[in-house]
Amino acid sequence: MHKPIVIAVLLLLVGSNSWAKDITTAIPPGNWNKVQGLSQDANISIELRNGLEIDGEFVGLSEDSIILKDYGTERRYPQKAVVKIKLMRPGSRTRNAAIVGGAVFGAGFGIGYAGAASMMDKNSATAGERAQIGALMGSLWGGVAAAIAAAHRPGPRGELIYLAK
Repeated sequence: MHKPIVIAVLLLLVGSNSWAKDITTAIPPGNWNKVQGLSQDANISIELRNGLEIDGEFVGLSEDSIILKDYGTERRYPQKAVVKIKLMRPGSRTRNAAIVGGAVFGAGFGIGYAGAASMMDKNSATAGERAQIGALMGSLWGGVAAAIAAAHRPGPRGELIYLAK
């Protein structure tokens, strides 16, 4: 009984690094091509070598610097001072609601299925009764969680477009 569980856990632990992709390998260090392709007024976040992170609207590039509009003021940041640039995009309420609702549905179904006999004041419940209680619990709690997640405004997500050498 325990052997398949132990094997599954070991496979998850061993294989977890093989599917994880390091985002820094997708961006060649020092390459400004994606930055040059930005449209004006694109929301970006830049990180400077001193650790300061600045959010603003992309204005343009000069020979040696990036120009950002920050609180209505255009500012220049030397290319040598920039460590990272991220293109900021708004998060998705629908995606978050689906993920959270699905996860909570699964947990609610499992709890309902496992506890069906005690909820029904029976010594044992049939598989059909367990499935009904599991589906009811999962739907109820999954729906509540999805509604809460949909009402919550997600923060922006950043796509790395520049990484310094």
